[in-house]
Amino acid sequence: MNILEGKIIEFKEQYEANNEYYQSALTFLIDQIGSIKGVESISGRVKDYQESITKFERKYLPNITSENTTYKIIDYLSDFIGIRVICYYLEDVEKIRKELYKTFHEVDITDKTLLLEKTEDKFGYKSLHLDLKLKKNGSRVSESNMYYKLQFELQIRTIIQDAWSVLDHKIKYKKSIPHSLKRRINRLSALFEIADDEFLHIKDEIALEEDRISERIQKGAHVEQNKPLDVFSFLFVALKYFPEYNFIEFKVDGFVQEILSMHRFITESELNEALLNYLAKTGLIAEKEKRGLNPYNKIRYCLYLSNVKLFNHILSAYQKQIVHHLIL
Repeated sequence: MNILEGKIIEFKEQYEANNEYYQSALTFLIDQIGSIKGVESISGRVKDYQESITKFERKYLPNITSENTTYKIIDYLSDFIGIRVICYYLEDVEKIRKELYKTFHEVDITDKTLLLEKTEDKFGYKSLHLDLKLKKNGSRVSESNMYYKLQFELQIRTIIQDAWSVLDHKIKYKKSIPHSLKRRINRLSALFEIADDEFLHIKDEIALEEDRISERIQKGAHVEQNKPLDVFSFLFVALKYFPEYNFIEFKVDGFVQEILSMHRFITESELNEALLNYLAKTGLIAEKEKRGLNPYNKIRYCLYLSNVKLFNHILSAYQKQIVHHLIL
């Protein structure tokens, strides 16, 4: 048996003896990191024995001299635990990293985004790789924690970066393919980067529009006569009449699309007129149904009363029957 074979047997024994510890540490770390704001999803694994040996032989063994017979393989492998965090937007990557400072110490950093941006002929997925250890006085864990000396690797990616990494791993022979194919892959990679940037910009623009709605309401701005109805103009009108109601984004979007499917050119002022003229009458309907009506149902009744022909399908047959019995 040569020295390397002996070292591998020694490492295997150490690996198997500590595997349960690594698994419990993985569960603990996922619980700690997964609760950070901005983390959309989190997953992790304990690197298997053969993968660990392969990494040692490729990365570290060539630098160990033949005279060195006292080394231990386990001392060269610090990332038995690998964790991947997925977030929505590019700005979340740095926000999550700042939150990690409260609990973890950065041992090493590999910013694949910076590495790729410094080269013109390489392509691959961008992400932030951190080698971390728990701080002794981390704000989220007690000082008696049993995982303080454990180092692990954490990858932080946006959803777009993660999608590209999955596809990137499916591309064969990336380093040796013809220049024309490399160029096509780089163009594709650039599209993913543009998508990441655009999603962030769109999010920021939506936030600005929401701020404008609040500002218009606070300043008592008048309803605009010819402003086409969209999600933002709908919210401006709806929040005037239902200021305490929490209008959830996807529900608002679906509701506005339903309105537009019946009246494609409806304006902000038309919606306002419907509520102004008929909202009080929805009280009679609520009494008849013997239950409270949420804002969506009230708006439905108001639109129907404003134009029975255009909004004929916005109410059920039973609801229309009540309207015609009580009001029309």
